[in-house]
Amino acid sequence: MRKETLLVIGFLALVLSTVAVIWSFALPALRPLKFETLSDVTLTIEQTGQTRALNAQETGLLNHWLQNHKIHWAPLTSPAPSTGDVVIRGRNPDGGAFEMALWTGVSGADWNNTAITRVDQAARLKKKSFSEEDWADLRHLIDGQGYDKSTVP
Repeated sequence: MRKETLLVIGFLALVLSTVAVIWSFALPALRPLKFETLSDVTLTIEQTGQTRALNAQETGLLNHWLQNHKIHWAPLTSPAPSTGDVVIRGRNPDGGAFEMALWTGVSGADWNNTAITRVDQAARLKKKSFSEEDWADLRHLIDGQGYDKSTVP
């Protein structure tokens, strides 16, 4: 074989192996989240410290919302402005804990309609911002349940 052919083959091998390594790290972050059906769900308003258990209808609404919003969650790359305005906690069918922090506009205006969660304790935190339409079901769970919006200090 000629030197030029070996050089091209070596270059292609280097480029393709680099691409394979990059995709092996990027691909897990692009997979949809697998939300399990939750039970024993509580909702805590961080502003007031009030906690309430969601009833069966509200838990069903949350499970339906989670099943419809599995894609486009990105890894959390910067620190959140706070622990969240509302925290939803529940149990997976296997007994594992589920937690999702929600920002509704009280603690960080640029984080309005944003959620952070992970599917299990070993997974990385994932973040997603939602439109008002997509956020409506979660807002329904929060509003009118002892949650008072405050103005910016």
